[in-house]
Amino acid sequence: MSEYIEVFRVEAKSLLKKFQNNDTTAVARCAKVFGSRKDLSLMNMQHVIAKEYGFENWNALAKAERWKMAEVLIAAKNKGLKTPLMVDGIKNATYPLGETRDTIGLRSEREGLDLVNFCTTYMSGRSSPFLQLNMLDVAQYDLAKMNPLFATYDEYTQWPADNAELPEGFNPAAFMEERKNPGLGIRDLHRQGIDGNGRVAAVIDGFLLCDHLEYHDKLKGYERLGSEAGHGRIGGMLVSALAGKTCGVAPKADVYYFSAQQMENGQRSQRYYAQALEKICDMHIQMQKEGKNGIDVVCILWGIPHELFKNDDGAAEMFAAVAKANELGIWVNSGTLSFSNKLWRDLRIHCRFGGDVDNPDDYLLMPTEMNYPPEHREQERNNLCFPAGGRTVAATIRLDAYQFEAPGFYMKPYECGLFMLARSVKSDLTAEEFWRIGLETGDYREGIGMIINPRRLIAMLKQ
Repeated sequence: MSEYIEVFRVEAKSLLKKFQNNDTTAVARCAKVFGSRKDLSLMNMQHVIAKEYGFENWNALAKAERWKMAEVLIAAKNKGLKTPLMVDGIKNATYPLGETRDTIGLRSEREGLDLVNFCTTYMSGRSSPFLQLNMLDVAQYDLAKMNPLFATYDEYTQWPADNAELPEGFNPAAFMEERKNPGLGIRDLHRQGIDGNGRVAAVIDGFLLCDHLEYHDKLKGYERLGSEAGHGRIGGMLVSALAGKTCGVAPKADVYYFSAQQMENGQRSQRYYAQALEKICDMHIQMQKEGKNGIDVVCILWGIPHELFKNDDGAAEMFAAVAKANELGIWVNSGTLSFSNKLWRDLRIHCRFGGDVDNPDDYLLMPTEMNYPPEHREQERNNLCFPAGGRTVAATIRLDAYQFEAPGFYMKPYECGLFMLARSVKSDLTAEEFWRIGLETGDYREGIGMIINPRRLIAMLKQ
């Protein structure tokens, strides 16, 4: 039975209490179903709730599929952020589509995917160890030698029926659930009440499925800048890794999302990102006028405020917007760090398969970080390392779907989320102070660098 049924049960109990107290709205709601009856029970209230959500009765609601419960909840609770339930980023995957609401098109193969040598070869000739198995039928392959840490998959992935053809100890559903934990003690901080409550982040990226149950109630605003349309995968991953209720580093923080066009007339453009950042600065100023904290951090994957992109369309506007944000105390955490100490770097790590996500000894550098030049390796104690890939995040095929994402885009959301947790303790903390203390309190591991230790960082800020 879906966990969403509890949401409806709570509503029925609340309605009964209000009805018994002669609340006029509650009485009117019940009268639409039961007329003037006064002897209504909890079972009757469940029937009222079911009817209000469009079901024939409570039994029909209770037997509904999880996606349907999610859909009606979102439609009722979050109309202001409603977005089309259509995924056009993956061929043959549309949800829901016409009368085929109960199916999603599975694919039996994916271009460039090699499940014998366990790699992916792209049209450019570049090879990658990461395997995209989401919504793929791989039941006919022997995957015993596959490293689960390098496979992106979801609940629609069809695995071999014989456990001997799966990696030893690999249970796809259990592993995906386990890796919702952000890791390195973050959930311990949540249990202490350090969860981002009262803090605010902004995210600038592509199109977002606003209504995912993982984060929809924390998404306080969504705006599109530019003319790009379609459905994006990355936005939901970013928001869920940042502030998702089960995946997020800061699950009680609020998020404002800006979908900004990145290309115009066939050329890269920063113009719309700059417009988004200007709006964020204005929002911050208004929030502080209202006595609120304002916006703590802006999460951007693309390292646009960088010398490499200074000749882009809109680059001057973007540099000016970043400078304005910095003056306001907003950390613009982009793909490239911009601290006074130019030796500081951030690196991606992931927890090994079978490892403890809260134990720094079980973390490894991701393959994407293996090509740093020798001089960087000589400065390992300046490398501040954050969990990135090997995490479970929101998937965009359904309002309640998740996927285990191997390569990952979550280092920046982890940094931003932890920064908000830190500001919960020290509200005037600067990004540079955060980084310095992170290096001072991290766990050094030779060959990797300083692995962030969130609990120790927060403890130092409390002193």
